[in-house]
Amino acid sequence: MEVAAIVLSVDQAQTEEFEAGFREHELPTWIDFQEKGVLVGACLQRMDISSQPRSGAQQYLVVAIFATEEGHHLHDRDPRFQKWDQLADSFQVAPAMAFAGETILKVGLS
Repeated sequence: MEVAAIVLSVDQAQTEEFEAGFREHELPTWIDFQEKGVLVGACLQRMDISSQPRSGAQQYLVVAIFATEEGHHLHDRDPRFQKWDQLADSFQVAPAMAFAGETILKVGLS
């Protein structure tokens, strides 16, 4: 199992457009990957607390839990994600922070 977590700093004036774009572009990819057994689960969260706040930004936490490390790579190479990734960059006021790695302990996840 591999978990990828990304913090995005989206221009506060564009949060509705960003969230709509996420629903339109990334959510269908998540659903497809989950149906194929590649993605265990994923979520998009509006962050109310951040130790690294960005001025003028609403921060979002994106978490994707993949069945394997290869699933993460399949997702990142998927043309649907690549298109969304380019669009999502246009909403950001600061560089994204990305973290990923193999799960070593878990509770409540298949």
